[in-house]
Amino acid sequence: MTKYIAPKNIVVYADDDPDDIELVEEAFRQFANNVEVVTFPDGSQAVSYLKNLSEEDPLPCLVIFDINMPVLNGKEALVRLRQIEKYEEVPVVLFTTSSMPIDKNFAQHYGAGFVTKPLGFEQMEIITREFINHCAEEIQKQIRR
Repeated sequence: MTKYIAPKNIVVYADDDPDDIELVEEAFRQFANNVEVVTFPDGSQAVSYLKNLSEEDPLPCLVIFDINMPVLNGKEALVRLRQIEKYEEVPVVLFTTSSMPIDKNFAQHYGAGFVTKPLGFEQMEIITREFINHCAEEIQKQIRR
């Protein structure tokens, strides 16, 4: 008998801080089922990856951009991503140390969520749940199984 393996839901995460990348990857491993986190050190590489996905490749269920990155920051990456038709409705979250209203308003203007980075791992379960809440309802159910 062949065992069916449910497909993974893809989360694309761009951040130049290796510690933050490790924190998010570990949080998804611990607090969400069926998620594969694909990471990039800057927004340019993430947008390039997303642009080059074929029609057969599944779209990510969530894209997370750090605001402060070299080459292409999270705001610029969000603007570029929203200009690509197939990503107009894909959930995006700006994940940042900023708590500035202007940054939150920017995210809202481009249909993105806004999540402030935690101080430590103990807050990551709450933040991971918040990330997942930005996904489509069907995806939320798959991830939380």
